[in-house]
Amino acid sequence: MKILTPLLFVIIASFSSLAGENISHFRASFVEIKNYETAEAFLATEVSESNFSFSVTIRSYKAVCKMMMAQYVYNPFTKYSWFNKGKTLLEQSIVLDKNVENIYLRLIVQINVPSFLGYKTEIESDTKYILENLEKSAIPEETKRFILKNLINTGELETMKPLAKKYNVI
Repeated sequence: MKILTPLLFVIIASFSSLAGENISHFRASFVEIKNYETAEAFLATEVSESNFSFSVTIRSYKAVCKMMMAQYVYNPFTKYSWFNKGKTLLEQSIVLDKNVENIYLRLIVQINVPSFLGYKTEIESDTKYILENLEKSAIPEETKRFILKNLINTGELETMKPLAKKYNVI
């Protein structure tokens, strides 16, 4: 009991002293990930968002960041481990809250990963989900345009062009 009380105090104090961030911060910081160090810093950022849906979406951004960590390491086993950790976390987040932003994150990963990883099975359904739900989604217009621009820039999704035109992305 003597050890448990100080340990509990340290854990509580560390959580309360961290400056957490909200969803808009994570959206902005995500695009700034350029190397292992910036990815590590992104993963270490604490979440202060009290909105459940936003918290789950932040978790999705962190999941994709974990997958991206595979780009910054050399050992193939470590690469695969990072990718799988992120993939598991992203799929769990989508189960918790299937929303446009979470689906977009999975879709953009599926489009960009090598096919031998076997993570391309939801491209068609994710594309359809975004087409059907983006306009009525509560995410900011700027984020909707960002999503559409990124999907169009992949060159893979011609079906997004009419929606992208509507949002003046192309």
